[in-house]
Amino acid sequence: MKSMILSAVMILVSSAAMAADIEISNPHVFVPLKGTNTTAGFGTIKNTTKSEVTIKVVDAAPFKAVELHESSEKNGRMTMSKMETIKVAAGKIFELKPGGNHIMLFDATKPVEEKQTVAIKLLVNDKEQIVNFPVVSRLNKESKKEEQKEEHHHH
Repeated sequence: MKSMILSAVMILVSSAAMAADIEISNPHVFVPLKGTNTTAGFGTIKNTTKSEVTIKVVDAAPFKAVELHESSEKNGRMTMSKMETIKVAAGKIFELKPGGNHIMLFDATKPVEEKQTVAIKLLVNDKEQIVNFPVVSRLNKESKKEEQKEEHHHH
């Protein structure tokens, strides 16, 4: 009986490892600004395979809609446009960052607060992968960056 359970666990672990074609470091979602129920998700996506991966964002509870967006400057103004998918070359990284590409989250159906997580469902080469994005305050995230910059300057 023990060996059957162990075998089942090993199958689950190996299938989970095979499903993970990407790693996302520093995933986070900002707390929506006061008076809004829209926010964005960020992180660094690394393709851990030896071939290109295609990533699509399909769902993020408790938001009604989710889209991949790219930001660009046109005629001196920043604009955002929807991307259906992102492609990450073998072994490369793709940054989702404020002012750049990001996951746009629309119409939260309940309050989204700091220290919660948002489970974002991705399709990576048509395989489902759910990544938990911690919800963080914009101020905390930006002040941590400033602290890191200051520490970096002191070295």
